[in-house]
Amino acid sequence: MLKNPFTKNSLVNKYQSLINQINIFEDELKILTDSELRSKSFKLKKQYDAANSLDTVIAESFALTREASLRTLGLRHFDVQLLGGLVLNDKKIAEMKTGEGKTLVATLPASLNALTKKGVHIITVNDYLANRDQVSMGQIYRFLGLDTGLIQDGMSTSERKENYNADITYVTNYEVTFDFLRDNMALNISDVVLRPFNYCIIDEVDSILIDEAQTPLIISNNIPTPIEKYIVAAEISDYLELNSHYKVDEKNKNVILTEEGSKQIEKILRIQDLYDPRDPWIPYILNALKANALYFNNVHYIVQNNRIVIVDEFTGRIMPDRRWGDGLHQAIEAKEQLQIRQKTETVAAITYQNFFLLYPKLSGMTGTGKTAEIEFEKIYNLSVEEIPTARPTQRKDFPDLIYKDQFSKWNAIAQACNKISSTGQPILIGTTTVEKSEMLAQLLNEYKLSYQILNAKPENVRRESEIVAQAGKRGSITIATNMAGRGTDIILGGNINFKIQKKLYDILTLSKNYQIFKKENILESSIISQFEGSSQKFLSVLVSLLQDQKFLKLSDLDILRILRENDRISIPNISYQCSIRFLINELLSYNKKSQEQENLIVKNLGGLSIIGTERNDSRRVDNQLRGRCGRQGDPGTSRFFLSLDDNLLRLFGGPKIQNFMQTQIPDDSPLESEFITKSLDSAQERVEERAYQQRKNLFDYDDVLNKQRNIVYHERRQILESQSLQKNIFAYGEQIITELLLELREEKFSNKELITLVENLFGRNLILTQVRNLQSNINSFDLSELKLYLFNEFWLTYQSKIMELAVYGDGIIENLERSIILINTDRIWREHLQKMTLLREAVGWRGYGQRNPLYEYKQDAFYMFETREELLRHLVIYDLLRSSIL
Repeated sequence: MLKNPFTKNSLVNKYQSLINQINIFEDELKILTDSELRSKSFKLKKQYDAANSLDTVIAESFALTREASLRTLGLRHFDVQLLGGLVLNDKKIAEMKTGEGKTLVATLPASLNALTKKGVHIITVNDYLANRDQVSMGQIYRFLGLDTGLIQDGMSTSERKENYNADITYVTNYEVTFDFLRDNMALNISDVVLRPFNYCIIDEVDSILIDEAQTPLIISNNIPTPIEKYIVAAEISDYLELNSHYKVDEKNKNVILTEEGSKQIEKILRIQDLYDPRDPWIPYILNALKANALYFNNVHYIVQNNRIVIVDEFTGRIMPDRRWGDGLHQAIEAKEQLQIRQKTETVAAITYQNFFLLYPKLSGMTGTGKTAEIEFEKIYNLSVEEIPTARPTQRKDFPDLIYKDQFSKWNAIAQACNKISSTGQPILIGTTTVEKSEMLAQLLNEYKLSYQILNAKPENVRRESEIVAQAGKRGSITIATNMAGRGTDIILGGNINFKIQKKLYDILTLSKNYQIFKKENILESSIISQFEGSSQKFLSVLVSLLQDQKFLKLSDLDILRILRENDRISIPNISYQCSIRFLINELLSYNKKSQEQENLIVKNLGGLSIIGTERNDSRRVDNQLRGRCGRQGDPGTSRFFLSLDDNLLRLFGGPKIQNFMQTQIPDDSPLESEFITKSLDSAQERVEERAYQQRKNLFDYDDVLNKQRNIVYHERRQILESQSLQKNIFAYGEQIITELLLELREEKFSNKELITLVENLFGRNLILTQVRNLQSNINSFDLSELKLYLFNEFWLTYQSKIMELAVYGDGIIENLERSIILINTDRIWREHLQKMTLLREAVGWRGYGQRNPLYEYKQDAFYMFETREELLRHLVIYDLLRSSIL
């Protein structure tokens, strides 16, 4: 039974019998040998194949995975983790608090669904987590006879295909979505890397399906860009005055040009009309103003290697492959006086909403899902289940402290850090931007406090896992921009693994690089000073390792990778791996006692202290920061420091709040107010609702495009997989002729014009005397006779083209036909995407005429898509009958 005071609820009651069955199986599996356990796993596969249902093997599969985890990693799933795994298998979202072992929970449904041999995707938010989880959790899967795959940036097509074909594949949301888009642009089936989707588990599901679902993912090509217009617009923006020439709408991230501003710009440019469709200046001016007024360095982006790199507002990480659209990115480059890169046109696009709905079975994990439950249910049909913690939560969330202005607030934060750190209690400070994290660092310097800083700057990102791991060390102060998806647990007293890895790395690289191994006595004395108290066996293993020729050929980076276990080394039969494993285990054992003492000291000090420097737009982001302390029953505290001019209060607090704050708050003293706290909660809800409506609007419009995308991609895949396309070509030609004759019957053109159209299509003149009475009376003849004649002419033209190309070898015509159909399909789809973008902008204005923009969009999109097939047929036949091989 689940031993937890909070487990007497309907969720536990629903799954309790299954958990009991798993525990019964566990008792039976304990006595089996490793090989007997593996044979059990193969029997389960056969059992599934026979029944074709996972329901019959859930309990035994979960018990097997639990036992495999205990034998490989030394980690046994708690009953609440079994509960989380069952929720994931039921196509739901499991909300589990930070530190409750979500990564381990995912192994349960992953192993179960891998029995189908249809593939399981485990989605993470970054390459580091995908790599780490695949290496560590992969030990469980391999023990059970399952293979794992890992997708990383820079992999080749063949590597991607191999890894996607594994039973369980770890991949980021970014990589899998772009692989899907690229697959649907492939001209050869061998370039397709993904197989049909089956089951997907999303880690940090709210970050991916909500925060990152604000904008679609796009593959684009460069197009000619009027660089000089961006430069001129950036210079003009310096001569415009706020509120006089333009107004800024911070809530909607928009800029409105006034009439006076328009006249001023037209005067500077010496033009008559800013909005002239033949030479429009208005989009460049508006983007230049947005770049100046709404997008700031070290807040929304950083400058790295002379390029603008976007900072993700939810995770605090940089997004080097993302660019703002509609010319905004170029406007910011002009503002920062950097090289302006070319604009792009969309060739493929999809939203995360529609992409992840392609999975027949979808589930996710997060520490903060309940606040967004309505959106999960409405858009993804995913309900959120709160999983009880293994131990009761001891975190104390103190009321917010509200100050009159930014100066008072930041001073108070620095003073609080000084006071708390004097006791030795570790502190984690959450900031919202790079700029604010560095400003706080300067304040702490005045108090002569040492700290670690974690933001989007490259020099800090490289040490991310180490910084987070040691954030619980006694006396430490860590400043971080957002804490979602960091992936490393904050252990009170510090993370001993990182400490040992660093110590061992230093001595190994130092000894190897200076080749001290040649002087054995110096080497031993050097080691003894570094590892005083270590056993003689430890020292002898270390000395022998430093004399291993294979080890000495490794670079410092290779040594770091082995110690961190983040990369699989592709060298067979590595002799030194066992030695390194032994050294790490010896050091862990030796330092375990001091680690436990440090852990107890920090617990007695009150655990990790969380300080929030302002409320975020989303409650989930605030809760993610709070959730970094109080893991697995540890103590901890959290408090937010706010000021009257924080963005949330300033933009969404309302005039009553402003008046209340001005009259109630003294200059330097904070205020704890339930009224203000409720107002902040209400403001966050309004911002969340606003963001939800934007995502819902994006989803509704993209849903129209998605239906069309599914049709195009399905037809495209059929073409890609077909051995021969002659039936398609015959069908295209005959349908064109039939459509032309129907239009002739409706008198849309004359008989003579019809013959001209067909001759242009076939690329040769027709012998009209073969059609009875056609020459003598071109306006009066039998349509069925003409149809049969034109069919025969098309067949003969097509067969002669086949014979002409056949001399170049077998398969030439098949490949040519496939390429022509696919290239024209992509070309038409690309143009259709551009038209749909323009259509969406156009229908927005129809709302002023009391018409529903979405309905108008759907209607016009249908008519636009209807002409696609007809255009494809004409282009394919035209290109094919004129094709040649040079």
